[in-house]
Amino acid sequence: MSALATPRDLESTWAPVRGVHELLERRRGRSSGRAYAAIRWAGAAIFAAVFVALLVVLSRDAAAALGHMGLSVVWKGWNPAKGEYGAGVFVVGTLLTTLVALIIAVPIGLGTAALLSELAPRWLASPLTVLVEFLAAIPSIVVGLWGLIVLTPVFAHRVEPFLKGVPGLNVVFHGQPLGASILLAGVVLAVMVLPTVVALSRVAMSGVAEADREAGLALAATRWQVTRKVVIPGARRGIRASVTLAMGRALGEAIAVAMVIGNNTAIPHSLLSPGATLGSAIVNSFSEANPGTLEKSGVVGLVVVLLAISVLVNAGGQVLLRTRKPPIPARGPVEGLAVAIGPVS
Repeated sequence: MSALATPRDLESTWAPVRGVHELLERRRGRSSGRAYAAIRWAGAAIFAAVFVALLVVLSRDAAAALGHMGLSVVWKGWNPAKGEYGAGVFVVGTLLTTLVALIIAVPIGLGTAALLSELAPRWLASPLTVLVEFLAAIPSIVVGLWGLIVLTPVFAHRVEPFLKGVPGLNVVFHGQPLGASILLAGVVLAVMVLPTVVALSRVAMSGVAEADREAGLALAATRWQVTRKVVIPGARRGIRASVTLAMGRALGEAIAVAMVIGNNTAIPHSLLSPGATLGSAIVNSFSEANPGTLEKSGVVGLVVVLLAISVLVNAGGQVLLRTRKPPIPARGPVEGLAVAIGPVS
């Protein structure tokens, strides 16, 4: 190549080399794509095989109790002395504690997520976010022990007597204040699922387009109005996912609940009554039941019922996540956002 070669000559000289390089890149991309697809399908197949094997083992071990109880396993009580191995009492306890936990955790979690994502300055939001993530890593047995040692006497001597004395609340808060109760178990569960609600909701709110926030502020909306009427509705699907995951953890928690719920196999007559959940009943009864007996099969039957409830909850969550909002009438972006925000005081 001469020293006086023009740029066009250089381009024509390197064109074949560039073409070979692009061909190699395309082939490498196709091969990596095929490898990723193979790994993905292999992972899905392994997961499906493990899940099917789990169902087969649980169904085999619970067959005796399920055949003995039939469909009444869903509403009958648990009394091995009378040959009753139903999950009805534990299902009621599980639903009550989960409901109490969500009533406490969801509003607090959404408010905290909105604070960290939209309202707090960065110097404050960053350490608080790390603190929330740290709370999510605390083992459940630590939370349960804290509830047993610290919260149980506080609830027995202060919280439960106060709730009993509030007019109108004695419908759900009545009975002897014992500390260990459905209410305390729900509070402990709320503490455990709160980091999940906060973390996932904050990520969902942070994913809302910045242009939507700026448009709201341009319409003279306050930061709180933008958060409430623009950011939270825009992050609705992520918030639903966070609530679904929190509900799934609350349904399946066993160790912490078993330490603070009182473990009573009778139907609770109020939120101050001791009770039991499916998880706590499994923890307390599995080691005491003799292998090969109907009682052991009944405990595995409780596992099957808990698994069925968890699957139904997750399936319902997936339906909610895939539900699309109704189409918005055609408007300009500023007009549509003004309608969403509403009148600004």
